[in-house]
Amino acid sequence: MTEEKIDAGRPARGALGTRIAAVVILVVAAVVLADAIRISAEGGFGPSQPGFFPMIVGVGLVAFGIAFLLRTTAVPDLTLREQAQAEHAETHWRTLWTVIIALVVYAYVIEPLGYILATTLFFFGIAWVGGSRKWIRDLIVAVLFATVIYFGFTQLLGVRLPAGLLGI
Repeated sequence: MTEEKIDAGRPARGALGTRIAAVVILVVAAVVLADAIRISAEGGFGPSQPGFFPMIVGVGLVAFGIAFLLRTTAVPDLTLREQAQAEHAETHWRTLWTVIIALVVYAYVIEPLGYILATTLFFFGIAWVGGSRKWIRDLIVAVLFATVIYFGFTQLLGVRLPAGLLGI
């Protein structure tokens, strides 16, 4: 990586990413707080109520998001900016976006296909995106992992996971 002068007055490569991350943290905090307030309004605001822990998490995320936003804008942390620039240069963005898109697709197909099929396809695909070309091994691991997790949750823990096409 070439040396690039860090100037606190202008956004450097990687600085935009840290600012976006700070805003995303604040948006997630708002969603968590809104849901925590909704849950608490139905069940009460005490420490033993279901909305108490999400409320603490939401407040913590707001504090962290504001602090992070300040460190990336108003009081820039030059070391953080240099690290973000280095990470930005080393990140394989196509792989990252492929995994994000795969997660979104997985969320949509898990109900109709079922947990075992959707998870097998997801893990197999992610292994391929990650660079593995050992198809048989990856398929065996994906099937075994998805099946063990499915039966572990449904039979041992009593948690319902979508059966989908297999109808198990």
